[in-house]
Amino acid sequence: MSTETMEIVELCEALPAEKRAEVTDFARFLLDRSSGAYGLNASELRSASSRLHAKAQNARRKGLAKKFNGDLEAILSD
Repeated sequence: MSTETMEIVELCEALPAEKRAEVTDFARFLLDRSSGAYGLNASELRSASSRLHAKAQNARRKGLAKKFNGDLEAILSD
């Protein structure tokens, strides 16, 4: 662990519990923003999106796609 990280940990441990929770929430927020959607960078997200789109197109061509009517439970029960 770097010296800077250790200093941040020591500062956070010195905070009162309610403030520590706020700092933790903010740190998680910043981490989520830096890692991108679903933990993927832009290139990985485009690649995953392309693969999912191709898979959906294939299912539609084969007649395997289901129309979504807003009832997720009905789709999952099949």
